[in-house]
Amino acid sequence: MKIYYQEQPPKQKSGKKGKLSKAEKEKLKKEEAERKAKEEEEAQLRAEEEERERQERERQEKEERARIEAEERKRHAAEVGELNSILEGNLTALENQNAERRAKAKWNRYMLCDGSPDPTIPGEINTYMNLWKEDDSKNDIESVLKESQLTHSLIGELSFLLDDTPEEELSEKDAANYKQTILELETLLAEKLDIATVDLLKDAASMADQETSNLQLVQQNERILLMLWGNLSKNPRFKTFEFEEQNFGFELTKQLASLDIAIRIMHLKYDHLSHHCRTFHSKKKKKVVPPPPEPEPEPEEKAEEEKKEGEGEDAEGEETIPGMEDLTLKLESEQAENNEEEKKEGEEEGEEKKEGEEETKKEEEAEQAPVEEEEEEEEIEEDEDVVDLRQYQPLGGVIYFDLLHLPPQPKNAKGWLMTQDVCDELKRMPYPGNDNKLGQTLSGTLPMGQTLDPKAIASAAAAAEALGAPPVGLNFTLPENVLFSEEPQMAYWSPEGKHWRLDGFADMKYDEDGRTVSVKTINFGALTCTQDKHINMPFQSWELRPKQANNALLTIIAALVEIEIEIKEGLCCFRQPEDSETKPELENIKDKWVTPKELIQLLYSAGVNVFPTTESKKYVSISEKEDLTEEGVYQQMALTASHFAFSWSKWNAESGTEKIVVQGTELLQDEPVIERRKQKRKEKDEWSLLMISSQRAMKLRMTEFDDQFTEDFAEGTEFHADLYHMVLDLSTEQGIDRMKLSSFQFVDAVYQLLSATRVITYS
Repeated sequence: MKIYYQEQPPKQKSGKKGKLSKAEKEKLKKEEAERKAKEEEEAQLRAEEEERERQERERQEKEERARIEAEERKRHAAEVGELNSILEGNLTALENQNAERRAKAKWNRYMLCDGSPDPTIPGEINTYMNLWKEDDSKNDIESVLKESQLTHSLIGELSFLLDDTPEEELSEKDAANYKQTILELETLLAEKLDIATVDLLKDAASMADQETSNLQLVQQNERILLMLWGNLSKNPRFKTFEFEEQNFGFELTKQLASLDIAIRIMHLKYDHLSHHCRTFHSKKKKKVVPPPPEPEPEPEEKAEEEKKEGEGEDAEGEETIPGMEDLTLKLESEQAENNEEEKKEGEEEGEEKKEGEEETKKEEEAEQAPVEEEEEEEEIEEDEDVVDLRQYQPLGGVIYFDLLHLPPQPKNAKGWLMTQDVCDELKRMPYPGNDNKLGQTLSGTLPMGQTLDPKAIASAAAAAEALGAPPVGLNFTLPENVLFSEEPQMAYWSPEGKHWRLDGFADMKYDEDGRTVSVKTINFGALTCTQDKHINMPFQSWELRPKQANNALLTIIAALVEIEIEIKEGLCCFRQPEDSETKPELENIKDKWVTPKELIQLLYSAGVNVFPTTESKKYVSISEKEDLTEEGVYQQMALTASHFAFSWSKWNAESGTEKIVVQGTELLQDEPVIERRKQKRKEKDEWSLLMISSQRAMKLRMTEFDDQFTEDFAEGTEFHADLYHMVLDLSTEQGIDRMKLSSFQFVDAVYQLLSATRVITYS
């Protein structure tokens, strides 16, 4: 048996175990430094290579952009000329059509043989008003309500002419006459309604209700609802009364329940007062006209100046004559003085000439610059209780709540019917009376020059109740064809100030489900309900999509409602989307084909205001844009609306005031845009982001779903002078062929709605 031994390495001393020598350490440090240097060199080379690539890429993009811009400059004038030619052609055709329509309407009015007067002819309309005013045989309420239909028709005819006739075709004199005629017709109708009310009150006893022994009468037509109650029994227990079928009621005070009074509630389903208010109309604008240039000096003045200069030069050039030294010295001194004066005059003329040249230069610049517009109307500070009709709108018509004096009733005495002779004038009773200062304060009849204490006005209802004149109650149901999206505010008309006011109401209750309003007030006269005009602004989104040639659908998702407006040829109609909340108040205006102006008025009167005014930007947060650029985009969207869809973009608010960003895609099938986007979301998104300014239009490289906004243009695209030609570049031949079938009536209807809603700015 052999035994093998493995030789073990010699053991090192414990103090030197695992340590490297100094040389080895230096070697490792050197290797590490070389490695880091090599890595830094490689990183630097990579960075330099990336920088070169970036610079090369930027150079190529710059060259490509310069090439595209150069091509755009070549096309710009041609594209602008082509677009202007199309717009001018459509405008000319539209003006011709409207002129023919107005001429035909005028001829039809001339040939009308129904006995109605022509309100534009002073002789006819004055004869009509005088005959009706003097005809006492038609003062009964039935005749007045029947005649009021013709009166309203004449007022509507004049209002339409004022709105429809171009300014160049309607003189200021004719416009003033039309407005005055409207006012006279409204006044005459009010007088006739008052006379008919007096006749009813005179004979109230014969029409008394058997159960209550009081007068209870209702008369109405399509536009006027008159409810009359007379306190014949003077029973203090009958303090409340309800016109059940009409959904109107009131509650009297103890003092009024025992007096000879009558209550007239007259609901006019139109607003004939607001247009008298200062804030009803948008602020007027006036053009800034540059001052006329100063006239040049007359030729005679120039000749005299040259003659003086010539005489001075001759005097300086003359030689001295012997024996004339004194005269020469005198002449020289005078010449020196003249030279100094001429020098001063020359300096002054030079300064004046310089100033004149500067003014002329400024005037030329002003003539070349676009004419600016500024507000003509100055802001007037109003009482906080005055309703600003630029911010609020009356809805549901006007309710007249009148406290009237009940005249003495006929009495039977031994077979004789005794009737007291009374005045035919309708007597309105002041409330709570004008025999004390409080009554004057509440009724607004303080003497001229005396001011009202705001605190006293604010607590008028409480003070009146404490002094034995509590407010009167009124309750009613809101009209079923008006949409109130919030609790309405009550307001009363001040004839002195010609405005609506909010004070004088207390304890208002609103039942949203039942749409009923109950309020206590010290105000008798004209009342109305108001609502914020901008409650549906700003819009959440919008889209304009084609259905077929000359047929498109505009959808606006506002703050509280969603509406659809279908446009076909020159007409349009309102629709409610199937998947949105149904608004029964809007059922009566659905599916009615009307002109854009008529639809705007229908929606506005129904409480759906999606039509901002020039002052709306004060009350709504908007993405403000240049007006000319925005209007141009609406015109070009209308031109392409038969085949190209447009939609809201979140990047529009990030692009500044000079640029507009919208989404767009060609759409040749009649399908909802939102559904199509859901289907294409997983695939390649077909929508493009289009950016438009006053100088060019371009397709952006980014999409709606990117995280950051950039203005880089999409590869393979070109710049264009306007949106119209940008859309043509993105369209197929089939789409362009459909677009060419667009009629000028359809284009104008789309433009009117886009311009009225201003979806680009108010979304």
